[in-house]
Amino acid sequence: MIDHPADAPGTRGSPARKSARAAWPAAGLVALVFAATLVTRSDPDLWGHVRFGLDILETWQLPADDPYSFTQDKPWVNHEWLAELTMGAAYATGGAAGLALLKGALVSATLFVMWTAFRRARLVVQLGALVLLAAGSLHVTSPLRPQLWTFLCLAVLCRLLLGGPGARRWIPAVFIVWANAHGGWVVGSGVLLAWAAAEWWSTPSERRAWVAVIAASLAGTLVTPHGWRLWEFVATTVRPGREIEEWLPLWASEPMMWIAWVLGALVTVLALARPGPHRLPRSLVLGLLAYGALTVMRIGPFFLEAALVFGSVTAVTRWPATRAVAASPSSAVERAAGALLVAVPGAVAAWLATFAFGCIPQVPRLAVEPLPVRALAQATGGGRLVIYFDWGQYAIWHLGPRLRVSTDGRRETIYSDRRLDEHAAVVAGEAEGIAALAEWNAEYVWLPASSVAAREWLVAHGYRVDLETTRSFVAVRSDLPPLPEPEQGADRAQCFPN
Repeated sequence: MIDHPADAPGTRGSPARKSARAAWPAAGLVALVFAATLVTRSDPDLWGHVRFGLDILETWQLPADDPYSFTQDKPWVNHEWLAELTMGAAYATGGAAGLALLKGALVSATLFVMWTAFRRARLVVQLGALVLLAAGSLHVTSPLRPQLWTFLCLAVLCRLLLGGPGARRWIPAVFIVWANAHGGWVVGSGVLLAWAAAEWWSTPSERRAWVAVIAASLAGTLVTPHGWRLWEFVATTVRPGREIEEWLPLWASEPMMWIAWVLGALVTVLALARPGPHRLPRSLVLGLLAYGALTVMRIGPFFLEAALVFGSVTAVTRWPATRAVAASPSSAVERAAGALLVAVPGAVAAWLATFAFGCIPQVPRLAVEPLPVRALAQATGGGRLVIYFDWGQYAIWHLGPRLRVSTDGRRETIYSDRRLDEHAAVVAGEAEGIAALAEWNAEYVWLPASSVAAREWLVAHGYRVDLETTRSFVAVRSDLPPLPEPEQGADRAQCFPN
């Protein structure tokens, strides 16, 4: 048999030639997706995460006594030390661009895991899954936070659960990394236990293997600098109803926060509508995650992520990939279209990368006012600074440890519930907070302008207000020199680290 010239390997119309032509637009798309993941915004905790990571790099220690706070009343269990170490290393290596690259790598790796789950489905189904995940997890993937490690580790765990015994042996290694990077390993443990319980019921022959996987995975969570103390910390701090927006129930949130849960529920219904492998464990895990996402809104994106990975089992059977056919020689129009499919995504990717490397902007509603920090940075000597919760780690970055703060975003990590209530009372000007101000007798106080009662008490009890804006005021103890006139600059911090 004689091959037709158009079908011969290496000729212009062969499948190999077609694959080569398709590879360039695919490369442009990959570059565009990766560049999009580089775009990063900062939340109030970014300053602290990077600072603590830099400290670990410098000392290679995890101190129990925090040098940045003067009201710490619990030993510091830094359960996110590995995530902070990578953030500190990224910043030390490449500054803000290094942080953007780290965030892009974590999100891209998660998207890749998702993509491989649908590799045997049609391209439109693969793209649809990524679009759904991107739409439902934007508030998780936009900032650089340790929870991106949970975003990645949960995707890997779900993929391994769908695999055979050879895949399961890697699950304990995932938990070792996970337990050192973010507290979301607790959710992962629940997923693993629920899946194993369903498999225990449906596949008795594999019970011994699942016992070994669970035992090794739980043991892996002890392979941290904290050992058993990590379990104790999680048992006393991880609970629904915490007074943090992301820990509130979904029905108490804004409508936009429902997107992830609604999408996850729809995908779950489609995924379980038809019989398929692992139907019982998939049903149990997704049901538990759906309930968890209702009671704690931050679980929503992870519910959607698991629903999509587990939903791939149905997708690859209902919408399998079609076999490619040989292409005819391309025309000039086709070549021009191919060039555009490379050039346009490439140009947009380059612009996104330039923007991402140039600035990590703050979330507008959480942006910290820099003027008071510029004034406090020029103050002579050290001391203590009573501060609003959201501004604590920004102040740690710019003023610590010369000025130690009264509170910051670590919350239960170093502060007891009583201490957190005390700070809330300070801001509200309630009796408990006023008593704390009197006891501390701190050198400086920086509070929101809405803290009128606290301001009045300070002025009447040995403080003067040296700086006041529409958003906040800084009170200085009367025995200290006045704050210098702050250097002029932007009205609010634009880019990390400002």
